[in-house]
Amino acid sequence: MQDIDNLFLICSLLGNIFLGFPISNCINYNQQAQPSLVAKPQTASPQNSDTPNISASKLEYQRLMQQIGERKITTLPIDEVLQTVSTKFLGATYREGLLDQGPTEKLFVSLTEFDCVLFVETVLAFSRNLRSPSPSYENFVEKIQEVRYADGKLDGYCSRLHYFSEWIRNNQKRNIVRDLTSELGGIPLNKKLNFMSSNWQKYPRLKNNEANHQCILAMEQKMELEKRSQPLRYIPSQKIRSIYSLLKAGDIIAVTTDLKGLDATHTGFVYPTANGIAFIHASPSGKVKVSPDLQRYIEGVDHAIGIMVARPVNYSADR
Repeated sequence: MQDIDNLFLICSLLGNIFLGFPISNCINYNQQAQPSLVAKPQTASPQNSDTPNISASKLEYQRLMQQIGERKITTLPIDEVLQTVSTKFLGATYREGLLDQGPTEKLFVSLTEFDCVLFVETVLAFSRNLRSPSPSYENFVEKIQEVRYADGKLDGYCSRLHYFSEWIRNNQKRNIVRDLTSELGGIPLNKKLNFMSSNWQKYPRLKNNEANHQCILAMEQKMELEKRSQPLRYIPSQKIRSIYSLLKAGDIIAVTTDLKGLDATHTGFVYPTANGIAFIHASPSGKVKVSPDLQRYIEGVDHAIGIMVARPVNYSADR
C-alpha cells in the first residue's frame, strides 16, 4: 500500500508528465531553488485545427524566413544553422501539453510557444527545411511530421515517438540524427521503459481509449526487443564537462532520469558560447532560454542522472 501511495505522490508531482508524452512536460527544475512541479492548465488551441491559426503560423514562418534569409544560411554547416535558428526563438513562451489537445492525434505546429520536445522538433525541422530545395511552409510542416512520428507517418496517437530514446532511435534509422552517446563514453541504462502503460490511468488518451492502451503496450514491447541489439546508454552527470570539446552546436541533449520506467524528462540543444558549453531549451520556468553551463544545469535537475546526445545529420541543400 505504501508503494502505491508513493507512486501516486510522484504522479501528482509530475503533473503534466501524464498528459500524453513522458517528457514533453519539461519539468521545471530550477538550479537555485526547489523544483516547481505544479501542472498548468492547458489553454492553448491546436494551430492545425482551424484556418486562422494555420494562417498565423504561416505568417510567423514567413516573418522568420525574412529575418534569416538575409544571410546565406543554406551554405552553412548544419550546426551553425541550428544555432542561428534556435536563437530566433529566445524568449518564446513555454507552454505544456501542446501536443495533447483534443481526443485525436493531429499534427500540431507552433512557432511562438513550445514545450521542450516541440522546441527541439521545430528548430530541427526549420533548419532542415532551410537547407532543402523547396523551403516552403508546407515543406516545413512535413518535416515536423517526419521527426515526430515513427517512420515519419502520422497514424494515430501511438505513431508518435513518445519516449525520447525511441525518438532518437527512429530518427537515426532514417538518417536524420546520429546517436553519439556510446562513442562519447556512455554507459548502459539498464531499465525497462514502461512508464506510460504502468501509469495509463493518468493519460486521458489511454484511460479513455483501450485501443490506445493496447497499442502503447505493444510499442513498449517492441522497444524492449530493439534494446537487445541497441542497448540504451547515457553519459553520467559528473562526466558531461569532460566531453565538452566533442560537442557541437545543435547537438540534441536528452536529460536522462532515474524515474522508474522512464528514459528522459527534458530536452534541448547544445549552445556553445564564449564561456563554454551552454544549453538552449524551452524551460518550464516560462520561456526559451540559454542556461549558461550544461553540466551545472543537469546537476540541478531532480532525478537526473546524465544525458543522451544525438547529432543532426548534415542535411545538404541539394537533397
